[in-house]
Amino acid sequence: MKIAVVTDSGSGYTAKEAQENGLFFLPLQVIVKDKMYLDGVDLYTEELYEMLRNGEMPTTSMPPMGRIEELFEKLKEEGYEAVIAVPLTAGLSSTSSVMQAAANRHDVDLRIINCYSTCMIQRYLADSAKALADKGYDADEIVKRLNACVEHSDTLIIPDDLQHLKRGGRLTPLAAALGGLLKIKPVLKLNEDSEGKIDVFDKVRTMSKAMSKAVSTFSEANLDENYQLFVLHSGVPEEGNKLKEMLNDSFANNDVYCGLISAVISSHTGLGCLGIQYIKKIEI
Repeated sequence: MKIAVVTDSGSGYTAKEAQENGLFFLPLQVIVKDKMYLDGVDLYTEELYEMLRNGEMPTTSMPPMGRIEELFEKLKEEGYEAVIAVPLTAGLSSTSSVMQAAANRHDVDLRIINCYSTCMIQRYLADSAKALADKGYDADEIVKRLNACVEHSDTLIIPDDLQHLKRGGRLTPLAAALGGLLKIKPVLKLNEDSEGKIDVFDKVRTMSKAMSKAVSTFSEANLDENYQLFVLHSGVPEEGNKLKEMLNDSFANNDVYCGLISAVISSHTGLGCLGIQYIKKIEI
């Protein structure tokens, strides 16, 4: 069965990296001072961080309609029997619904995985879908395995500036309301329980306590060696490494990856944001 795997730049992939890994790629858009950039094509994560340091307030948008149409036309012409897409969670972007409409117009068998998250969970699922397709599994089996792992995943976010997220309109009303409170460091969640939207998980007083709360929450989930863990940060490597060490101490038998929050996501979180994620490993 000839299967294509599609992801977008929420995964942190650039167009070149996605191609090197055998994935089809859709860039989300980042708008700075009325100039439109394609994330992972003509704008990269460190460049976006520099814009944020200079006080810019980016906004974002779904991938260009023309690129989505061109992609599904290409997939149809190249004879793919099924397409598995792992886009940014539908709770934060309309990309998945627009992809489905384009697939319908081009008579493409599209299966969308709602990861209820983004960043490394999204990337892990896309990579796993590609690996399973290369092993010869059919689309139904791949979707079944991916969805089963999504059920055992979670994301916690610790923003340095909640107002940045609030301005981006990606918070639930309760989470946005916290932006007016002083001396509160919220721990936010992004998962199936929050329907792929950013919501309040807990409130503490300091970044250190927020980090400890996030790690202890994962510890209470009784994660065994069959889980992959991720630490992400936006421009604060020291804090990211500290959080990684905390996870390593609590999960000595687990792989812990530390990386950057992608440009399109950092446009909303701002600088200084930390995140941790886990997902049950997919047997390949």
